[in-house]
Amino acid sequence: MWLAVVVAGSLAGADEPRALVPSGDVLPLPPVERGFFDRIRLAALGDPQDLTEPLLPDDVAPPGQPRQEFEPPAGRKLPPGAKPGALQQAIFTLTELPRLGADGLGLTTLDTSLTIGMPAPTADSPLLVTPGFGTTFVDEGPGPTDPGLPSQLYESWIQARWLRKIGGRFGVDLAVAPGWYSDFVNDTPEAFRITGHGFGAWEATDDLRVVAGLIYLDRYDVNMLPAGGLLWTPSDDQRHELIFPRPRLAWRVAEDTRAAQWVYLAGEFGGNQWAVRRDSGVNDVVVYHDYRLLVCWERKPADLGLSWRLETGWVTGRLVEYYLTDTSDARPADTFVVRAGLWY
Repeated sequence: MWLAVVVAGSLAGADEPRALVPSGDVLPLPPVERGFFDRIRLAALGDPQDLTEPLLPDDVAPPGQPRQEFEPPAGRKLPPGAKPGALQQAIFTLTELPRLGADGLGLTTLDTSLTIGMPAPTADSPLLVTPGFGTTFVDEGPGPTDPGLPSQLYESWIQARWLRKIGGRFGVDLAVAPGWYSDFVNDTPEAFRITGHGFGAWEATDDLRVVAGLIYLDRYDVNMLPAGGLLWTPSDDQRHELIFPRPRLAWRVAEDTRAAQWVYLAGEFGGNQWAVRRDSGVNDVVVYHDYRLLVCWERKPADLGLSWRLETGWVTGRLVEYYLTDTSDARPADTFVVRAGLWY
């Protein structure tokens, strides 16, 4: 039996006759022309077979560097190409550390960022550009333990992150992020900081990656922070990020056609540095840091839609230090943290 196939004039020429092909044969279609940004494909973190993806797990960098949440959709191993087009990610995060008692310190932080991807020079070595802005609202207790922080602290940055695969099993992840960290009253050069990281990853086996590198924080308390470890994915239902400074153990607990549900345990080094103006009118630099133990529930969609995450845990080892004036350190009481994130 013969089948008549009509080829549109716009594809094969308006004057060409209809072609007759035997049943079972496949008539190849002409290539589809796509624009420049339609050809950009950035791999998603979570696919251990592809080192063109970002090498750092999401949130592995301490606060003060932009967060990224690159994860593949549920149950999918993507080739290089998490999202088509230039827009790769938009993130909104709310973090609450309530003040517990008179000697406590409450911090409420709102963060938002947008990631744009472009080939540098090709889509296999992408450049990610991420501008972001964050606001922290401070709730201090009365009395001699009051650390004297401004009521609001701000951070704004723009990060350039370059990913490159070298050979079959090695890749590099380099980033630099100039930013402004202050109370928007102190406008001295102390408010300007340049953070960044340099990482290499070697794919030892199909499910084991070795990561090592350095995080540059440009802070008085911690200027440089060595980081690295092992990223082990023994199955599609488990992901073990044994990587300092944010180790994480994750398990997939449910999955349907719409999304997968994950739970995980994580540790985190928290904090940041800001240039501030004291009540006396003197400019100063303040650093806050803490240590966190977290549990989380996370939903990952089966397509490239919205993801959300809810974290909670305990915060200890809290410290507030001033570096340009003779001010005693403050050690706020322990508290808990609740963090909600939404990203596309």
